[in-house]
Amino acid sequence: MDFIRGIKGKNSWKRYLSSFIVIILFMLIGTLPYVIISEWIVNTDGDPHTYLDLNKGDYVGINPLLYFTLINSQFLFWLLGLYVAVRFIHKRKFTSLITPNRKIDWKRIGFGFLTYFVILSMTTIIDCLLNPGNYSFNDSRVSDFLILFVLVLVFTPIQTTCEELFFRGYLMQLFGKWIRIPFLLSLIVGSIFGALHFTNPEMGYSPILFGADYLLTGIIWCYITAKTNSAELSIGAHAANNMLLGWFLTMDDSAMGNIPSLFVVRNIDPAISLMWAIVSLGIFLFISLKKYKYTRL
Repeated sequence: MDFIRGIKGKNSWKRYLSSFIVIILFMLIGTLPYVIISEWIVNTDGDPHTYLDLNKGDYVGINPLLYFTLINSQFLFWLLGLYVAVRFIHKRKFTSLITPNRKIDWKRIGFGFLTYFVILSMTTIIDCLLNPGNYSFNDSRVSDFLILFVLVLVFTPIQTTCEELFFRGYLMQLFGKWIRIPFLLSLIVGSIFGALHFTNPEMGYSPILFGADYLLTGIIWCYITAKTNSAELSIGAHAANNMLLGWFLTMDDSAMGNIPSLFVVRNIDPAISLMWAIVSLGIFLFISLKKYKYTRL
């Protein structure tokens, strides 16, 4: 069965509109714990460095580990919203957002994770060797790093999988009802994925180059999904990307916050970052299609 176009269940535009509203409502509800707890901290800790930055629309000065937990806990609500929408509005299996087959191929997810993790690790090591002055050990306590390690291990796969189910599953299947060309479909949905990351703090380094990075990542992962007939590889790759960053690399103005990762990256060059993204995604695309390309009838 074709993952993009051959889905079962009830998938009229009215049901998609209803399910989209449900998902948005769950996402809004998911922000409440973060807002309520952050407001309580800001109003009770007596620290002038803890406040709501109206320009950024975010809270500043909150403990990085708590901030990481609160931000990522929102995806549990998003995931629940997706489940309710797919099971009770579209009347189909939740796994239909991942694969058209009866069971999830965990080996394929693992392959995507390990392959992309190794590719990113190698490009990072090469960049570190070429620019050693840009990398330094983070001045944080071992106990904080160990807590972060566990938090990333627990929350990051939930966050990345939730995004994959929504973009590479829900949205690609929605637009796939009318768009039959895999590249065009990937361009549209991948651009939506990338554009929604334009509010990330990293955009401050270079809106054009970091924006191109996000767009390219979204398009390539969508294309891999379309060409391999499932979201399993992109689920693995997305988790590998964010977990590696969470554990090992942090920088000023990161979407993850000022977390106690193992290394700190400074003197960010957006052009070089984009170059490594192109290399990493290109290698992953080649390997993925070589091993799992799906032939449509």
